Amino acid sequence: MKVTIARTAGIAAAVTGVGLLAAPTASAAPEDIAVDITDDGNAVVMEVRYDVPGAVLCLMNVLPVDGTVPAAIVGPTVVMGGDDGELRATVDPGKYSVQWSCSSIPSFEQWGTAPPLTNGTEDPTTVTVTDTSGPGGGGSSGSPFGS
Repeated sequence: MKVTIARTAGIAAAVTGVGLLAAPTASAAPEDIAVDITDDGNAVVMEVRYDVPGAVLCLMNVLPVDGTVPAAIVGPTVVMGGDDGELRATVDPGKYSVQWSCSSIPSFEQWGTAPPLTNGTEDPTTVTVTDTSGPGGGGSSGSPFGS
């Protein structure tokens, strides 16, 4: 499902020091970020594309549809402007609600669902995982910040 992003200003949590990784940038427009959430084998995958200079810091929570405890939490992951990023969580078969957030660095604009944001710009995405094996990556995105 391709998500169209609406702009929301806010302050990102847990980004101390990450602003040093990005050059100063103008304010991002809603069309500058694209998020696609799908299933892939036994994994839930969040693909992020950020098309302006700077970076975004992204986080993904994967919860069973009728649950409150996450099956997986992935991130934070830094996606540099002009690059694609991926957050991947290996989960058991089932139906999941995917909550996510991305915060631009250094301007701290935020996009995502509520929660984890207080004022979400999108609704959580529902994904059904049916495979018990596949290319799932155990929640690691290759980020220097881990998963």
